Amino acid sequence: MEKIDNISKYMLDQHQNKIQFHNLPESIKPANIDEAYKAQFVFQNNSQRGVLGGYKIALASKIQQELCGIDHPIAGGIFANEIIASPATFKLSDYYGLGLEFEIAVTLSKELNSEMGIFDKDNIRKYIKRLSPAFELIIDRDADYSNIDPLTIIADNAWCSGIVLGPEIPNWQDVDLNTLQSKLYWNNETPQNAMIRDANPLQSLSWVANLLISQGKVIPADSVIITGSVIKTRAPLVGDKIIYDVSGLSKVEINIT
Repeated sequence: MEKIDNISKYMLDQHQNKIQFHNLPESIKPANIDEAYKAQFVFQNNSQRGVLGGYKIALASKIQQELCGIDHPIAGGIFANEIIASPATFKLSDYYGLGLEFEIAVTLSKELNSEMGIFDKDNIRKYIKRLSPAFELIIDRDADYSNIDPLTIIADNAWCSGIVLGPEIPNWQDVDLNTLQSKLYWNNETPQNAMIRDANPLQSLSWVANLLISQGKVIPADSVIITGSVIKTRAPLVGDKIIYDVSGLSKVEINIT
């Protein structure tokens, strides 16, 4: 347990002192995925950022995995007091290495636990209360994406610094997620289109649930789980106004000052 505590302390010190992200030293680098998640859970408990209000999947889409040079997703926690309703305004200088991601958020209707068996994209639908568009605020601390160790990102709570949550997508039960489109508006630029299926929300949700339960977690009802970005992470600048719209059904808005 001493090694796990040392990893957590190292990561927290890096954040407090606003030090550029770099991989954990070999002397305390997690030996495997399980050790990395144990360090993440201690990081969350010792962060003084409050209780968790949900979880995130990171690198759910191929485009995000390629960006970080890995071939599998990872998970992290979302602190409850960092779940903000849209529209929202953030001060760029409050963050070191802020990036935005563009996602579908799921709010759970029921607790998920080990007694329910293995989840998949079909059986998990009945535990969804609502779907909403969301921004994730990530803190990569100006990481060098050409040299990123995924175990270090896991220990660093998968870089999560909160989310902005849009209104519920109306009648989401009747929406075909395989054909649902989204559009990113960034100031006056030409809008960028993306397909929701590129991050496959229900598959991502079941993956996160199975992972956390395998780690001994119970996921409470009303937890918010974001399911992966369908567009490459982008760093905002002061003065930016960004809107992420899901097929005209619901949108989420953020302003950077």
